[in-house]
Amino acid sequence: MPTTQTAAKVGAWFAISLALVTILGPAGTDMYLASLPDIVADLKGTESMGQLTLTVYLLAMGVGQLVFGPLTDAFGRRKPLLAALVAFLAASLWAAGSPSLEVLLGARALQGLAAALTLVVALSMVRDAAQGVRAAQLFALLMTIEGLVPVLAPTAGGFIDQHFGWRMVFLVLAGLTAIATVNTTFTMPETLPKSSRIQLRPREILRTYARIAKDPAFLLPTLGLSLVFFFLFGYIGGAPFVYQGEFGLDAGQFGLLFGCTGLAVMLGAIVTGRMVSRWGAAKLAFIGTALVLGGAVLAFALHAAGLGLGGIVAGMFLSLFGLGVAESTLMALAMGSQDVSLGSTAALLGALQLTISSAATPLSGLAVEAGVPAWLGFLMAGAAAALVIVGISAKRAPVLTDLESH
Repeated sequence: MPTTQTAAKVGAWFAISLALVTILGPAGTDMYLASLPDIVADLKGTESMGQLTLTVYLLAMGVGQLVFGPLTDAFGRRKPLLAALVAFLAASLWAAGSPSLEVLLGARALQGLAAALTLVVALSMVRDAAQGVRAAQLFALLMTIEGLVPVLAPTAGGFIDQHFGWRMVFLVLAGLTAIATVNTTFTMPETLPKSSRIQLRPREILRTYARIAKDPAFLLPTLGLSLVFFFLFGYIGGAPFVYQGEFGLDAGQFGLLFGCTGLAVMLGAIVTGRMVSRWGAAKLAFIGTALVLGGAVLAFALHAAGLGLGGIVAGMFLSLFGLGVAESTLMALAMGSQDVSLGSTAALLGALQLTISSAATPLSGLAVEAGVPAWLGFLMAGAAAALVIVGISAKRAPVLTDLESH
């Protein structure tokens, strides 16, 4: 069986193996998006109930990380990761057999908790094995691989739904999880030696969370990342109903179009991996967030000018390119702010990120009901708030511009 891996041994396969695990979380949102209208119709629910399956998933991912972070610092990374994969597999099978939206909500909650643990472990393993610019490059490589998810998952999900029904989408998720479980069992090493582990003491856990949360080097980029994801989930939550409801796309067409805009996330991550050592993470984070806002403004303007769906897609492509730049750099800055309790750091980062961003899906639903311009205006507001926070983080926390200091 694998043994503890040092930073010197970190390579492409390490990132690929982590990506096989971490793609499950975003695949749990992106792959079934095209199926939301069909799920609502088949299980005799409402649009808001359908969107709740996404909200519950995101909340479980966020809150779950607060619990799992200290556990991974105490018991290591490998065993908790295997437990998370088994739980995600079981939840996917449960979701596939759901007879009602209420049962599906329970399955989605379990899926979200399992995804939370996979994300905590993945972020912690990166920082176990690398730091500074190397960590930022590894995060960018991970985001590049994960960038295939918003490209392939909606397209695949739309095709599967169209030909085999929405339940098969969750069965495919179960199959992907089985592959990740086998790979993890035989190739993924333990990256946290026993000498670096902590003891589980509730008061100490709370003190650790408080210490990390008070550190502006952690808090500012984390809030910036949370608002960038608020924009992302505002887009994800509204796009199926806007693209299919307002513009008449079927599930297959939606998956293909949504995947094309998702390609921009991967391109942004690729650019980041090549430019971060030259420009620095803080500068790239600001540029990326500015592009998120610029794309939202462009989408609003082009739609208002009568370009309709084409204008929205063009603007969202620019926004998601910027998100690919901002995501990996802000993540690297937040994780790079700490040298110990990295599982707890990853947990707090994920909890804040997903708890804040999960509020975007019900709000996006309300905006969609008010019309496409209201939805695009909502996205602009989220992007503008993100740019303000990221700008403050770059100006008020000089440590954020120097990854090598950590």
